[in-house]
Amino acid sequence: METINPPTRQPVDPPTRREFLRASALVGGGLLIASYAEPLAAMAGEFALPADFAPNAFIKMTPDGIVTIMAKNPEIGQGVKTMLPMLIADELDVEWKNVRTVQADLDPKAGQAAVFQQQSAGGSTATPNNWLPMRRVGAAARAMMITAAAQTWNVPESECATMPGMVMHEPTHRHLAYTALLEKAATLTAPALTDPNIKLKDPKDFRIIGQPIKSVDNHAIVTGKPLFGIDVNVPGMMYAVFEKAPVFAAKVASANIDDIKKEPGVKHAFVVEGVEAPLSSLMSGVAIVGDNWWLVNQARKKLKVQWAAHPTSSQSSAAFEAKAKEFSKSAPMRSLRKDGDPDAALSGAAKTVEAEYFYPFIAHAPLEPQNCTALFKDGKMEIWAPSQNPGPGRTLVMNVLGLPIEAVTVHMTRVGGGFGRRLNNDYMVEAARIAKEIPGTPVKLLWTREDDFKHDFYRPAGWHYFKGGVDAQGNIVAWKDHFVSFGDITQQNIFAQAAEIWAGEWPAALVAARG
Repeated sequence: METINPPTRQPVDPPTRREFLRASALVGGGLLIASYAEPLAAMAGEFALPADFAPNAFIKMTPDGIVTIMAKNPEIGQGVKTMLPMLIADELDVEWKNVRTVQADLDPKAGQAAVFQQQSAGGSTATPNNWLPMRRVGAAARAMMITAAAQTWNVPESECATMPGMVMHEPTHRHLAYTALLEKAATLTAPALTDPNIKLKDPKDFRIIGQPIKSVDNHAIVTGKPLFGIDVNVPGMMYAVFEKAPVFAAKVASANIDDIKKEPGVKHAFVVEGVEAPLSSLMSGVAIVGDNWWLVNQARKKLKVQWAAHPTSSQSSAAFEAKAKEFSKSAPMRSLRKDGDPDAALSGAAKTVEAEYFYPFIAHAPLEPQNCTALFKDGKMEIWAPSQNPGPGRTLVMNVLGLPIEAVTVHMTRVGGGFGRRLNNDYMVEAARIAKEIPGTPVKLLWTREDDFKHDFYRPAGWHYFKGGVDAQGNIVAWKDHFVSFGDITQQNIFAQAAEIWAGEWPAALVAARG
């Protein structure tokens, strides 16, 4: 294995998590249940969860029978805006037709004071991570309905059960609708989610989980309703484009700003100074802002920027390929896996075959280009962002702009595809920085498709130099792969993110060792 130093990337902060429980309260004429899970041990037959995983959900039940459930994670097309409420609704025991889902904003606080936790989308983890916690949220709320009914009837809770939207007293066949119990339930203290008296449903009794439920956003999507970040429209909003260097992290040396300001539709044009630090990253560039995106993008075509010299200016695909070829002819820096003596087996093989394979840097190419809307007013930043990982995005804005957490509000919009690209929030900090230059005016930054391909956080390229040997009967006796990709040789030869291969990569785990 060999590594080539890549440009520095924006760090992705892991989300923090905490466990605690909060009491219910009567809100807006209904019952609002804010539930927080205590640390949950793995249960037999259930998914194992990290001990520190702390989920959260809000349930609002109103006298008209409507149950509003907050979906806390970003919706990027994977269905969590439907799935997470399904888990809660089934254990709560309500009819799905009476459920309304609401996309949560990013929690206004972080760390131990946070309400929502792990508000991110990536790695296909939403279902296993939330399977038990979200069910416990619904089950705890159902238990409160049972307690309220038992107290109303003055009967033991053990004699009560639920069916969708109501509590039954089994010995007398009496029943009370949840809507009739809201006021009583609001006076109760919410039970701890780890309380052994809070019983989860037997899977055979599921009414919603496992059913082919349609996505709650389907109708809005096919009828063109505004859901995505690119759809955000704030009164008085202006539009922005942002020109960055063709090489990573180069700064603006000079630009014809005064000429651009004279172009039709342009209201503002200015240089954004880059910020590179361990906990913050903002690329240098030129922002053009106006009242029409097409016009500011046309003005951008007349922009003339002289970029300052930068170490990345010397990087190129040809240079990377040449370096990989050079590495391939020398001994690897380290071995990921070795079974037997491949060199001896190759020397004794009846026939050997060598081949070279290369794969390039790959852009994520989500359907919705990167975009973000931001408003800086009265010292506070309000952001509408299609982010997979909005928490670190807020931290990035705070670090770059010097704002406290209480001054940054992030609204999560539906995301038009991410595939990991929107785990990085460069577009968020760009929009915030541009908006801070124009206080009181909402600014929507919209990248072009070309911007999206030129300024992605790419899957790194790699080179495989294969050599194999077979015996006289054509049976493989040896296989060798000299793999070269990107990394940091100053940090114990660590692979760049997504550049690595694992020790069991095909065909390593399938080739028997021959000494």
